Amino acid sequence: MRYFALTVPGLGILLRDEIAGQVEAVGDIEQDGRSDVVPFVASPSLRIETRLAEDLFVEIGSGSAAGPLTRLVGRLWSSRSYDAALPVIALWLGRLGPRPGFHVVARVRAERAFLRTELRDELARAVLRERPRWRLVDPAPLELWALQTRPGRLRLGVRLTDEQMRQRSGREAERPGALRPVVAAAMLRLAGLSAGMSRPLLDPCCGSGTIVREALDVGLNVVAADLDPRAIETARANLPQATRLVVADARALPFRSGFAGAVVSNLPFGRRFPVEQPAVWLRRVFSEFERVAAAGGAIVVLTPRSSAFAAAVLRTRAHSVRARHPIKLLGLPTTIWAFRTPRS
Repeated sequence: MRYFALTVPGLGILLRDEIAGQVEAVGDIEQDGRSDVVPFVASPSLRIETRLAEDLFVEIGSGSAAGPLTRLVGRLWSSRSYDAALPVIALWLGRLGPRPGFHVVARVRAERAFLRTELRDELARAVLRERPRWRLVDPAPLELWALQTRPGRLRLGVRLTDEQMRQRSGREAERPGALRPVVAAAMLRLAGLSAGMSRPLLDPCCGSGTIVREALDVGLNVVAADLDPRAIETARANLPQATRLVVADARALPFRSGFAGAVVSNLPFGRRFPVEQPAVWLRRVFSEFERVAAAGGAIVVLTPRSSAFAAAVLRTRAHSVRARHPIKLLGLPTTIWAFRTPRS
């Protein structure tokens, strides 16, 4: 059975690696203009285990955008292909009954041959011609997504997941600039951590607690800090009561040297969370991260590439960079940097 998964732009290579060991085959990474798209082939009975995908789809059809729109829609949708995918749809969505409500989502990278809305409407008409008892509603338990994932190429899939995959269990309290869970999961993956490690993970700029929540969900011991007491209050509302949270300055952390097995954090940057003299701040912060991290431990941070970061961090630590993943969040470029501290 053919599937595809969506994730944050730039994380496709990590998602591909995450699912490669679970499935029969994984294709090349594609993009639909908003997300990285990872196609793969797997058994209909398989429940994919992933923390890096924001959405999963079972593929109904694919086709070239060349030629009339009706021809493309005929390649994307057919009742026979939908019926072949029913075991997968039932596994993930349950039985929808003979009159399910459905909704069509269309994304195209260019509207030269046809408009996105034209594709959406023509798909809806094609579905209703073959399934006249279905109901076109929004929201709907059955979502059909048509995505242009390569120039001139589209895929149609049934969405198998919901907002819980994107937002996990959600946040009781929100804070501007809160991290997307898949980005937090990617950062933890790059840190190479495993449940049962003797030293805790430290997030010294925890904000609303997204990295902490992801770490706790995979069985890690976590300690978190933030300079802003309001951030700590937000994190407390989002995390289990026993989570250790402290108000502390990342430039002078109240932990002994070698306290943490790894440091993973979304550093403050941009107009929303500016810091004065960013090069000076980054230099002091990274010195503290290296002090509190165990020898050979990972330091993984999310921050854009900048002249301040290059001067304060990369100039003297380029040899310590183990991975660099440029990503886009809300259309804005930033980077996940993974460093490894020297072994004693």
